[in-house]
Amino acid sequence: MKSARQKERELIIRLHNEKKSTYQIADILGISQTKASFWIRRYIKTGSLENKPRSGRPTPLTTSELNSIASTIKSKLLNPIQKNKKAGISSKEVLQLIDHKTKRKYTLRHIQRLLHKMGFSLVTPRVSHIRKDEKAQEKFRKNFKKNLNRNMWAILS
Repeated sequence: MKSARQKERELIIRLHNEKKSTYQIADILGISQTKASFWIRRYIKTGSLENKPRSGRPTPLTTSELNSIASTIKSKLLNPIQKNKKAGISSKEVLQLIDHKTKRKYTLRHIQRLLHKMGFSLVTPRVSHIRKDEKAQEKFRKNFKKNLNRNMWAILS
């Protein structure tokens, strides 16, 4: 399935092949003229509309180490140690696991990047207040708007 960016780039080239100027293409698609001319030049030069690979410092962990860590995390997620504990693992626990297995130091942010690279997603629990009274909330929902016969603004004044 093609992404929206890919379709936009193809549309830029199609309009260019129809002899439209970069200003006209930009006006039709609602993009900048420099973006249109960039993708036209890139397509003429390379014949491709794909993103070029970006440079960056590669991780010192090998793929086998990453796979080993991922399998350990999956086993911990599937078999929680405590029965009343919900399945999940924190970034700090993964940090300790990587430190134990590879003897390398990482920051929490880098651990989150590695987890994303391994296919895990971050799930943040929502905090519920200690004094949350569900019966009172339900009573408020039933009685507030449905049974209100006067203007809402009159209550505030």
